[in-house]
Amino acid sequence: MLYSRPPSVEVYLGDPFSSDCKSIVVPVFQAGGGVDLGSVGFFDRNEQLRGAVELGVFKASVGEVYKSVVDGRLVVYSGVGPREGDFYQVLENVRRGVAAGLKSIVEGFQCTLLSLKGLDSKAAFEALVAALLASYRFEAFSSEKKRVLGKVLVDRDDIWVEFATAMAEGVYLARDVANAPPHELTPSKLAETVENLFSSLKNVEVEVSDFERLVREGFGGIVNVGMGSEEKPRLIAVKYVGAEGKPLTLIGKTVVFDSGGVNLKTGESIFYMRADKAGGATVLGVLWAAAKLGLKVNLVGLLPAVINVPSGSSYLPSDIIRMWDGTRVEIANTDAEGRLIVGDAIAYAAKALDSSEIVNLATLTGAIVVALGPLIAGLFTRDEKLREELLHSSKSTGEKLWPMPMEDEYKAWLTQKTIGDIINSGTRTGGAIYGALFLERFSHGKPFAHLDIAGPGMGYEAGQIAPPYWPDKGLAPGFGVRLLLDYIARRVSGSA
Repeated sequence: MLYSRPPSVEVYLGDPFSSDCKSIVVPVFQAGGGVDLGSVGFFDRNEQLRGAVELGVFKASVGEVYKSVVDGRLVVYSGVGPREGDFYQVLENVRRGVAAGLKSIVEGFQCTLLSLKGLDSKAAFEALVAALLASYRFEAFSSEKKRVLGKVLVDRDDIWVEFATAMAEGVYLARDVANAPPHELTPSKLAETVENLFSSLKNVEVEVSDFERLVREGFGGIVNVGMGSEEKPRLIAVKYVGAEGKPLTLIGKTVVFDSGGVNLKTGESIFYMRADKAGGATVLGVLWAAAKLGLKVNLVGLLPAVINVPSGSSYLPSDIIRMWDGTRVEIANTDAEGRLIVGDAIAYAAKALDSSEIVNLATLTGAIVVALGPLIAGLFTRDEKLREELLHSSKSTGEKLWPMPMEDEYKAWLTQKTIGDIINSGTRTGGAIYGALFLERFSHGKPFAHLDIAGPGMGYEAGQIAPPYWPDKGLAPGFGVRLLLDYIARRVSGSA
C-alpha cells in the first residue's frame, strides 16, 4: 500500500532542552517594525538570535529561517510576519513560516519540538498541521528514503492533536493517491486499495461496482470513457455512517490517467495526468479523517475511476451516449471526459442516494487555471449558504476558492450544436463555466457545489509560488481535504 503517514505527535510540557528531540522549531513574529524577541527569549540563551536581529540578518519575514545551536539543540527560528493584521492572513503566515522551518530539518532529525506557546489556539492548531504537512515526502517509488522526521512534540496541551493528526493523515492519503503512477493504481487496484485501507475503520463500508455492473445499471458516462482501456472502470463508493439522515455526498473525479482519448493530448501537460485523479484522492482523504475522528455525520464518497486512452474500443467524437439518468450526451471531444464520469455520479447521488447536498471536486478544465492560476480553485454553486460556508472554510484553512458565475445565458451552448440532449464540449470561451453548467444538469435540484481544482489539485504549475507546506517537485498537494473537513466539522457542530 502506498499510504505514507505523518510524524506522530506528542504533548511535552517539560524543559524543551531536556526532551529527546535534538531540534526545536520556534515561530517568531514581527512587532513594532522589528522582531518580537520577548516571546522567544527563553530559547535564545546564547543571544545569537538577538545578535542576528541587531545585525539585520534575521527580520522574521514570512518563511525566513535562522538557525543556531543552543545547549546541544539546533534551534530553528521561523519567521511568521506581523502578529497584527487580517486574522486569516496571520494564520496563513504562521502556516508558511512554520512549514519553512520544518522543511529545513525534516531530512536531518528524527524528532523535533515545535514550540506553540507564543500563538493563540487557532494559530497553534494551524502551525501543527502545517508542520505535519511540510514533513511529507513522496518516497514510495524512490530507492533513497530521505525523510527522517518521525515525531513532533508540542509544548502545550490545549491543541486538538487528534484532529490535526487525522487531518494530516487525510492529506497524506490524498497526496499518495493523486501522485501514484497510473500502473500502480489502475481502477481495479485503486478499488482494492480502498477496500483494504478502510477495512480498519468503524462504521465504514466500501462498495465497488465493476465494469459489468456499470454496464448493466446504465452508467453510460463512466462506461464509455473507460472503455478504451484494457483496465476497465470502477465506481467506488465509500460510505461512513456517523449519524442518521440523508448523506452529504462528496464526488471526486478519478481519472487514473487521462491521455485525452481519441482527442489525444499533446505537450508537457500529459506527463502530469497521473494527478487527474486528485478529486477522488481528496474525497478519500476526507472520508478517512472523518471516520478516524468519528464525526457525527452521514457521508458518502463516490469515485468514478477510469483510464481514458485511445484504442479500437474507445468512444469517439460524434458518439451519443446515454448517461445514468437517461440524458443523451453527444461527444464533441473525448478529452472532456471528466464531466461525463462525474455527471453519472452526481445523478446517482441525487436520485439513488437522495443526498442532502452534493459537493464535487474535479480537475475539470484548463480554463479555470487560465482564469485563476495554479493556487486557486473555482467555486460554482447557486446555493448561497453552501457558497458562504465553503468560502469561510477556504479562508480558515488557506485552501483558496474563488466564487465563479453560473451564467444561465450560457446554457444555450449545451444544446445549440447537438442532435442529442446536450453536448459535452462546444465553446473555446467560458470553458470552466460550461463544465459547471454541464454538471449542474445532473444534480436534479439538490444543493450542489462544484469545485474546479485543476490548478491547485494537480499542483504542477505552482512552482516557486507554492506554499512551503505543499510538496516539492510539482506534486499534487491534496488540495481540499482540510477545507472540506473544516466545513464538515463546523456543520456537525452547528456553526455552519
